[in-house]
Amino acid sequence: MSSNLDQQLATTLKHHAGGDIDPAPIVAHARRRGHRLRLRRRWLTAGGTAAACVVLAAAVMVIPSGRAPDGGTMSATALVLPDAPGQPGAIARPEVVGADPGVVHFTTDSLVSGASSATWSAGRGVESVEFRGPTGQARFALARSVATLDGLQQTLSSAGRPQPPTDVRVGGRPGVAWFDPSGDTKLWFVRWQPVDGLWAQLDIYATGRDEATDAASRVRFDGAHRCVVPFRLRSLPPGGRLLGCSVTLSRSEHGSFDEASLTVGDDSGRWLTVRAQPVPGRDAREADLVAGPYRARRQGSDVLEMFVEPCVVEAFLKGWGNGYTEPEGLTILSGYQPVRDLDNPDTW
Repeated sequence: MSSNLDQQLATTLKHHAGGDIDPAPIVAHARRRGHRLRLRRRWLTAGGTAAACVVLAAAVMVIPSGRAPDGGTMSATALVLPDAPGQPGAIARPEVVGADPGVVHFTTDSLVSGASSATWSAGRGVESVEFRGPTGQARFALARSVATLDGLQQTLSSAGRPQPPTDVRVGGRPGVAWFDPSGDTKLWFVRWQPVDGLWAQLDIYATGRDEATDAASRVRFDGAHRCVVPFRLRSLPPGGRLLGCSVTLSRSEHGSFDEASLTVGDDSGRWLTVRAQPVPGRDAREADLVAGPYRARRQGSDVLEMFVEPCVVEAFLKGWGNGYTEPEGLTILSGYQPVRDLDNPDTW
């Protein structure tokens, strides 16, 4: 391995691996998530099994659910994003990685196939997928620089005692691997260059280095997928554009769509995230703000929230955003346009 790579890795370990994690956004997200899960349980206990529907302008349209029946199984590709015809893989065009929020330039089908949920993200210089399931949890990220990978917050827990790295080969390419103790298992980090100009990293719980590097070698860079969400944002402030996409798909008898978000911003550095999560049973009449055809309300001082059946839709002015005003946030929400079929990503 080159001394340059060793120095970059050392910086990574010191700055990032197993280090302190800011708990504030995690706690806030957990509270919101818990609130939504409680609402879902109440809805299920009441025995309601309504078909998914959306509100578009003033009309309410009933949508075919396409949900798996109780006890049914979903296909092995249920967590895989739709193909992106005509888009190159990362090997063919490394310079496009992280530049288009609508595309991920890698495939991890064999890794995701056994998971129960997967979160895909693209844009702002990085592409990633984090998957969870009964056999474990892992995250893969791809970027054009080590600095971008170093800037990612560690999402998998460990003891915070990273061990010295060792040289490895992943798909015949040079890399390094190190681990951090995590209970009875180890959190392994495998970082390598699939092609000059690109850096990849897999964080995975594994019993040993060979298992971790074998998992890393199953990532492919000869294909591309569309990062899709079940809504559009049709009204952006002047200069605003799409910066990032994130979607979580799950294997659930209640549908494959779990949550999705789009990040918008401008050249001045302002940015804002809009997130949608299905939460049946919410009442929109409690909202007192106007966002085009919708009614919205404040969730504290930093978040705007509205209900567009069957989803709670939030605009984060701070935390997951910065610089946009409340009127601008309402303008963005006014252009929220849901798709007709929440459970068919191929149509998003």
